[in-house]
Amino acid sequence: MKRSIRLLSCTLLLCAGVAGAPSSSMANKGAQSPYDTIYVVLKDTYLRAAPEVNSAKKYLLAKGTEGVVMRWCRNEFSFRDWAYGSLSQRRKMLQSRVCEVQINGKIGFVDAKYLDLM
Repeated sequence: MKRSIRLLSCTLLLCAGVAGAPSSSMANKGAQSPYDTIYVVLKDTYLRAAPEVNSAKKYLLAKGTEGVVMRWCRNEFSFRDWAYGSLSQRRKMLQSRVCEVQINGKIGFVDAKYLDLM
């Protein structure tokens, strides 16, 4: 009985390790989700600690910085409007929102009006 439990435990651990671990090529490339929307910074701005305008500044995002990944925004917008909207409609939706973004391992908030789709 103990032997079968140990064998089952080892099998489960092995399967979990194979299924859950990213391949070394993906880990080295820093692969992102195919669902990520990538942005470029339009004007020097700061990554902030919280959505509020007066929150602590964490990191300068210089104009032209590429690879900014949007995580979520407030106020939220309709997925349908975003997914099926034109580029100009998407840009308009960003004008009045604060979004949590990630860039080079740093996470913070930025006024989305300073971002544009790449």
